[in-house]
Amino acid sequence: MGKILSVLEKYKLIEKETEEMPSSENSSENTSYTSSLAAKEQEAALLPIHPEDKEHIEEAASPSPLTAYNRNMSLEDIYALYGLNNCAITDTVFVLENLMNALPSELPEYVKKTTLNNILIASSMNLEKLLTDGTNRYHYLNQFSNDYSTQNTSDIASLKQEIDKLSAIISDYHQQIKQKESMLQNQLTLIKLEEERLQNILNFFNK
Repeated sequence: MGKILSVLEKYKLIEKETEEMPSSENSSENTSYTSSLAAKEQEAALLPIHPEDKEHIEEAASPSPLTAYNRNMSLEDIYALYGLNNCAITDTVFVLENLMNALPSELPEYVKKTTLNNILIASSMNLEKLLTDGTNRYHYLNQFSNDYSTQNTSDIASLKQEIDKLSAIISDYHQQIKQKESMLQNQLTLIKLEEERLQNILNFFNK
């Protein structure tokens, strides 16, 4: 990236930054802090990892398509699915975007293209390789989008079918409840009428 910056400076697209030498005091503090941080990281690395935690860590580091379709994915995670997250920025199509953004917006398009081509040549950067990276990313994003849509559309349809089945069961249960309520009422009414009949007979002879 340093080589690209020097080229941008050459074309006066950015101003050269002056580096400040750290004082010996700050350098000593930074060295002490770095050593302490490294010691803590080494200590943490020696701690045992619970199997469940290890599984979550591995899944987060490299999500599988099945888990990817069950949640929203960041672009970084999607690229990771297809092994496109291990490249340095200077080896990806996005370096072209950075160079494009570094050019004055008022420049005509042909001037921009000429300038960018000169920068790429001076930086020994392979334009075709960068464009191929962009094409691959576009292809895999499109593939993931289609697969993601297909899987979730299928899941939604399955869930709706389950809802329909459950709705039918619930409707049947409501019907059974009505039948039971009617049956109960009729039975109790019949018994009550018979009780009243018997009570009238008994009362007549018990007076």
